[in-house]
Amino acid sequence: MNIFTIIDSPIGGLVLVAGNDSLVGVYHEYHSPEPSPVLLGLPIQADSQHRSSLKPAPEEPPAINEEAASEVFLRTSDWLRGYFSGTVAEPLSYGLPAGTEFQRAVWGAVADIPYGETRTYKDIAEGLGNELMGRAVGAAVRANPLSLVIPGHRVVGAGGAITGYAAGVAVKRALLELEATVAAGAAA
Repeated sequence: MNIFTIIDSPIGGLVLVAGNDSLVGVYHEYHSPEPSPVLLGLPIQADSQHRSSLKPAPEEPPAINEEAASEVFLRTSDWLRGYFSGTVAEPLSYGLPAGTEFQRAVWGAVADIPYGETRTYKDIAEGLGNELMGRAVGAAVRANPLSLVIPGHRVVGAGGAITGYAAGVAVKRALLELEATVAAGAAA
């Protein structure tokens, strides 16, 4: 069972989802498409006796290791604070989330985009062996459950056009500008 918490950030609320001792989701508070409540699980403050009214209660409620999840939330929050303050450019250590083989290939390619740089959907498609699958790459990027951690905001349209993003184009632009500013400062 997953549990989640919402933290504040310069780009609005971020929903952090832990599956006990691992990070399984980072969503924008107004993420589009909205993540399924099943993926989010329960809020960390949830009553441990919570039962769904849609199916019979199990003999024992699923175990939620709030201590392990709290450590995941703390580590992720610390990384995000560093990311937004421009002091952390290194990626957060995590495993690729569950997904199709193609999604995981796309997410791996996106995770490899260096801080402060961008790639087009076509670039990623070419890197995966078929430059014509840009739309499929876009769909996989859109399905990314680890926003910011797997930096889908670094994937842009042809010619560098700022195109769709789960939290909107303005947030994507703000994230790219933040990274460009930090990268320029580090190069100076």
